[in-house]
Amino acid sequence: MRNVTYIELSWHTLWKVCIFSAIIAVLYLSKDAIGVLFASVVISLGLDPIVSFLESKKVPRIIGTLILFITVFLAVAIGVYFIIPIIAVETSSFLEHFHEFMSSTFGFGFPDNIVDALTFSKDKIFSYFSLAGMSVAETISKFSITMAFVAATIIMTFYLSVEKDGTERLLKVVLPESYESPVLKVFGRFKTKIRRWMAAQASLSAVVGLLVWLGLWAIGVRYAFVIGMLAAVLEIVPVIGPVMVGVVAFLVAVSDSMMLGVYSVAFFFGVQQLENHILLPLIMGKGMKVHPVVVLMALLAGGKIAGFVGILLAVPIAVIIQEIFGYIAEKKNERTRPN
Repeated sequence: MRNVTYIELSWHTLWKVCIFSAIIAVLYLSKDAIGVLFASVVISLGLDPIVSFLESKKVPRIIGTLILFITVFLAVAIGVYFIIPIIAVETSSFLEHFHEFMSSTFGFGFPDNIVDALTFSKDKIFSYFSLAGMSVAETISKFSITMAFVAATIIMTFYLSVEKDGTERLLKVVLPESYESPVLKVFGRFKTKIRRWMAAQASLSAVVGLLVWLGLWAIGVRYAFVIGMLAAVLEIVPVIGPVMVGVVAFLVAVSDSMMLGVYSVAFFFGVQQLENHILLPLIMGKGMKVHPVVVLMALLAGGKIAGFVGILLAVPIAVIIQEIFGYIAEKKNERTRPN
């Protein structure tokens, strides 16, 4: 006769499982809103030192925040106005020459319809939509949704920046009292690291972009300015960004000569060594280190959930994951430590 084991589940346990499942479902369905909130928190943490500095100089916090936002918007607008035309011209020229190089060297290039689509003209705007398999209405709808999320991020960032310790106040409002202390402790550590990371990342992007631009120009690689701008932007994306820029630079260089391609690879290797052994320790210091496995996990998870925006937020996600596990490990050590 077989022994039968029965597992008894109380209604209380079932209710807990149902509530937990419902919370997970709501969080998944609200992932876009959570992404906007997380991005707003990260940006506001990066802006807070500047706003606090202005406040210390007797500038009201709301005025300081407005000045900072207007300055950033003007800088972006001026950059777009002057830089985008240069990038458009150099990118079109690059695509044309790269297509010719691939065709003459390897016997194939970009498909003609793609080359034609990438040739900018007013008459071809509507053909881009059909090439992507989208109607104009669908494109406008997706663009409107994207702009709504961007606007929501800007507005939320503004309100979090205007109020001193705005994120902490928000957490105190929404968290149960029993969770308030540990969450605020983890957030405090996260805040310190993210502020350092954002300041360091801005410096690294500027330095690396300038180095790549001047270095490629010095060795005679075409489109050095565009590649330098690309290096500055993709410096935000860990691991993948520098590799992508290096590949683009090699392809552009090798289209002129194989030796120039070798020079470009050697140059990027030197830039990476300079960044890893001098710039990163000098700018970020030892306290900002995040385990590479955690960063890769965050890259995969962020890219899967939120696409390119998720990839951009990979380092903040990695930092919060590392701080949560660090806090859990500390609590475990405290419990096991003899009195």
